Amino acid sequence: MTAASLHELRAAVSSRQPQDERLEQVRELLLGDHARDMEQRLGELAARIDELETTVSRQLDALSARLDAIAGTTEADRRSAFHDLALSVEALAERIRALSRG
Repeated sequence: MTAASLHELRAAVSSRQPQDERLEQVRELLLGDHARDMEQRLGELAARIDELETTVSRQLDALSARLDAIAGTTEADRRSAFHDLALSVEALAERIRALSRG
């Protein structure tokens, strides 16, 4: 095996640079508009996703607050109904006692 000299390596790299530049120019001509269009679309989609995340987050917060309010109202209604039921049972017990006495 023969090792390439430093001079040969540098010459090979410098000879590739103009070719690389030409290749990059060809890529830009062929794909540049498409790549820029795709980058713009991806940016717009990312912005839309951020907007949707914010909207969904707000709606979930509002829904959570509404559920908490409903739960509080339901608990108050349940306590009131239980209190009314207890009063009715107490009144019924008093009537039964009154009937058994006399």
